Amino acid sequence: MVAASGARRAPAPEITYKPRRYLLLVPLALLGVWSALAHARLLAEAHHTPVVALAVWGVTLATVAAQIVLSWMGRPYICDEPPGLRCAVVIPAFNEDLAYLRRVLDSLRVQSRKADVIIVVDDGSTKVDYTPLIALYPEVTFTRVDPNQGKKHAQVTGWDLDVDADVVCTIDSDSALDRHALGEALRPFTDERVAGVAGVEWAWNFDRNLLTRAIGARSVAFQLFAMSSQSAARGNVLIAPGAFSLFRADVLREGAAAYLGETFCGMPVILGDDTMLTLQALMRGRVVQQPTAVAFPAYPETLSHHLRQWIRWMRASTIRQIWRLRYLPIASYGWWFSMWQVGAFTAGIALTFYIPIAWPSTERLLGAIVIGIVVWPLVLSARLLCLTRSDQSAWSLAYGVALMPFAALWYLLVLRWLRFYGIATIAHQGWVTRIKQIEVKLRDSAAG
Repeated sequence: MVAASGARRAPAPEITYKPRRYLLLVPLALLGVWSALAHARLLAEAHHTPVVALAVWGVTLATVAAQIVLSWMGRPYICDEPPGLRCAVVIPAFNEDLAYLRRVLDSLRVQSRKADVIIVVDDGSTKVDYTPLIALYPEVTFTRVDPNQGKKHAQVTGWDLDVDADVVCTIDSDSALDRHALGEALRPFTDERVAGVAGVEWAWNFDRNLLTRAIGARSVAFQLFAMSSQSAARGNVLIAPGAFSLFRADVLREGAAAYLGETFCGMPVILGDDTMLTLQALMRGRVVQQPTAVAFPAYPETLSHHLRQWIRWMRASTIRQIWRLRYLPIASYGWWFSMWQVGAFTAGIALTFYIPIAWPSTERLLGAIVIGIVVWPLVLSARLLCLTRSDQSAWSLAYGVALMPFAALWYLLVLRWLRFYGIATIAHQGWVTRIKQIEVKLRDSAAG
């Protein structure tokens, strides 16, 4: 086991989780009000409305309501982890701020359940030298891949150094853990059907500026909605975040060749490490979310970094969506959710062109969308009432929630169109962040 040492201060906030399932009534009521306001005229003139339109509306409403119910019905595993379980933590690092990486390692030192092995893999960094950390963290194994070969190679290099591990935990190099996170994330492995566990990521720099507040609030709310519902639906989580996730080691080893050798239309695929590992785990069993296991990565603080990160994600997600529809069982929740995502995105793009073309008959449709931009973030954010973090006031979180409609508008006007750019440039599989400089630096001197 890794020995704990005294820290100057807690390297990460602590999380409190309370299910509060009675609050399920809040998002359902909001959904009902939104639907009633958006379709008031449709209800009044139902006898003139095509049956197909009524059916589509009904199916859509029922599908969304079902996802809301599932997200609230999921519950964390509370049983003890299997006895004798060996856990190796692998941390790939590429041009990461030294202070952020120290914060991650400090958070591992104070875990209530210590890691058995901690491995940092420097993936050919050119802007930072991690050598000073070797003496500071003697319990950590440091290794280097040179030249840079991408996060996938760094991860495989790491887990190959501990052939006895039963579970491999992957953590981003800027992602410190809540003190109980590792122990909480290991609990689901008592279920032999579980091949992977998704933690929850919550922006460490949530309060840095408007961008981190808006995107940070939207991100954690989406995880507690979409991933929680997927987890409750027989363990069908589609994205175990790279910031903090765990997989059975035998699943990773058996899929290592496919993981490193993945190609798309003959093109090597370097991006999308977390989604590929999740897909491989889903092919072997269940992937569940443990909402009591929380990590605190650094979110982009500048518009340039945010947009470049999004483009990188869109290049990877395009391929993953195709793989899910191809390889997941058609009877699985994950397959149908993927199909739902494709349909919702396509319908959204179609409506963008249909509304101006058919104006003014689409006036009420535009009004429904505007109402949705305000109401839908509130539906998602209701799940945030289940989690509290020790360093965040209720007002700070409320401020982030208040910005979520603007985040939704930002997605509609900018991000979803960048998805097409990501698709068009899918052959660009290298990093588009951290190449020229360290992107985010830890400004809290006490933590670094």
